[in-house]
Amino acid sequence: MPPAKRAGGIRGAIALLILIPVLVPLFALLLIWLGERDVASAASERVASGARVVGANVRQLVETTHERLRLYDEKLGDDPAAFRPQAGAIENTLTVLFDADGRPIQRDGQRGANSGPNTEFETLKAGAPWAIISMQGNSGSLRFFGIARRIERNGKFAGVVTTYIAADALSDVWGQLALGPGSTVNMIRKDGWLVTRFPVPDKAINVSDQEMFSRQLPKSPEGVFNSPPSPIDNLTRLVAYTTLEDLGLVVTATMSLAAITDAFWARAGYTSLVAAPFFFALLLLCGWAILLLVRHERNRTELETALSQNRMLLQEIHHRVKNNLQQVMSLIRLQQAPAAMKEDLTRRIAAMSAVHQHIYESDQFGVLDAEAYLARVLTGLRDSAPPGVAIEWTLAPLQLSPDQALPLGLILNEIVSNAFKHGFPNGRPGKVEIVLSRPLEGNEAVLVAADNGVGMSETPSGGMGLGTRLISGLAQQLGGQPVVTRDNGVRIELRFPVNAPSKQGG
Repeated sequence: MPPAKRAGGIRGAIALLILIPVLVPLFALLLIWLGERDVASAASERVASGARVVGANVRQLVETTHERLRLYDEKLGDDPAAFRPQAGAIENTLTVLFDADGRPIQRDGQRGANSGPNTEFETLKAGAPWAIISMQGNSGSLRFFGIARRIERNGKFAGVVTTYIAADALSDVWGQLALGPGSTVNMIRKDGWLVTRFPVPDKAINVSDQEMFSRQLPKSPEGVFNSPPSPIDNLTRLVAYTTLEDLGLVVTATMSLAAITDAFWARAGYTSLVAAPFFFALLLLCGWAILLLVRHERNRTELETALSQNRMLLQEIHHRVKNNLQQVMSLIRLQQAPAAMKEDLTRRIAAMSAVHQHIYESDQFGVLDAEAYLARVLTGLRDSAPPGVAIEWTLAPLQLSPDQALPLGLILNEIVSNAFKHGFPNGRPGKVEIVLSRPLEGNEAVLVAADNGVGMSETPSGGMGLGTRLISGLAQQLGGQPVVTRDNGVRIELRFPVNAPSKQGG
């Protein structure tokens, strides 16, 4: 991977590790927000269900009372003047009988005094079959509400029978719902007057100007909403309401918003308390990982700097070795010696120089492209070929270490040089073919050099000279042994193992 990409990857990893302690709290806040929304949704479902339960209980209470008042009416007889209260007519309640003028009828038939204007009484006298009386009394007295029935005889208004019920009649329903501290259940008339409530308030109030009557009921006969502070106890609540249209009532079940919020935050606080040690452990792990990455990046940078310096030094060394060999070749040419000897020496040194030149030009110090290197050697040899002698080569791609490439180049130089010197005397034309291949099976490479010259007598060089000894010694260095065939020229085949080179440098 290129250094820039590696550095970018490490910087990205460090950035991610830095972001983790930031993202985890944000994720926790998201979970808290979702949890709060789920709690609000669950609370809405609970109060809506509670309102339906309250509605069912209120309907049962009103209808049961209606039936008992009907039976009470039947027992009064036909003559209004003879009406007498029925003892124990409705259990656990107070039942009062009024004549057509609104005076209470006592047990002995006597009429008491009229207590004054009564809206519900006037409504029944005007023709309404029944009425619900809003809560009566205050904190210093018994608090109750009533259900009244119109009495008729011979098609004429004959009086009213009213059952008064304790204001805590909904306490059992409130306990069953268990909506928590600050919760309430309410029965309210359509005109806004509070009929009853639990917990029981100090006095009845009219709520027709409140949120439910002014905004919610006009939109829907049932629903759930967050109410403003209650006029009774100044608490804000989650209110579910449902309308009992045939009874002229609205019933509600409520939960305190403060209680909902407190319960949620108590649970969130407990969860945070449990999760805090894990978060701090994660924070420490991220810090430790960042420290390791920073150290790794610093070490990597130092190693890359050292590697770059070493690469430059090796390039310089190979370049200087190549230049020094060139100078040696120049000195040999200046020496007083046979031309053939000087030519042999310069060819051998050129083959050695080609290795160093190829290394510093390719910037690869542990691996060498044998195809390119041998092509460079053969190109140099072709320039010195006798007139009429051609040299051709086919080289397979092969990666060798410098320790293998150098002796292979020297072997090739000796074989071709010997062919030029001994295979084509007296201007004889011909051809030298070089093939380097890598069989699919095994871990060997094969070098084949063949010419169509006059051949040699006993050895590849025609004797036991320096060239022959060099070929044999270099072949042993490669781990191979040359096989010579003499038939219309000379064919030399060398098989040698290919060691996996270590890739160094660029």
